[in-house]
Amino acid sequence: MLSVFKIKFYKSSFDLNDDYDRLSDIDKEKISDMDAFAFFDFEEDDKYAFIIIVSPLELQKYVDILNDNLIPFKLNDISKKVLNGDIDLEKEISGYINSINKLRYSFFLDDLNEWIYDHLDIDIVLDRISKVGFENLTTVEKEFLSNYNSTN
Repeated sequence: MLSVFKIKFYKSSFDLNDDYDRLSDIDKEKISDMDAFAFFDFEEDDKYAFIIIVSPLELQKYVDILNDNLIPFKLNDISKKVLNGDIDLEKEISGYINSINKLRYSFFLDDLNEWIYDHLDIDIVLDRISKVGFENLTTVEKEFLSNYNSTN
């Protein structure tokens, strides 16, 4: 099962290049072979960060490489917060969009919305209606509810 994670490093992407250069060829290959559904990377507070949709098992391979090479980072599983609407990733990362990553951001949002739709259930949507009202549901939540009503 895929989950949504946020990884934030304590260095900028530029400074992390030195750490990457010190990785073994095997570790570099493992990173490049990582099977993620989607990801979006950006600089947050001058620190490299990314949101990734990946299986926890696949992510663990990456985390092991970071830990083995003493590369500090902070990892958060934000799946439940995204599904419950406690984190609006589109809003959270929209400030990091520029002409270089705009298209990548758009593709990431499409993949994120697909992940959200696939992981929603009626209880989550009903809780969201109670919390924010029907008119404030996201497009994905309204689409889920519409499809749920037409199939039941």
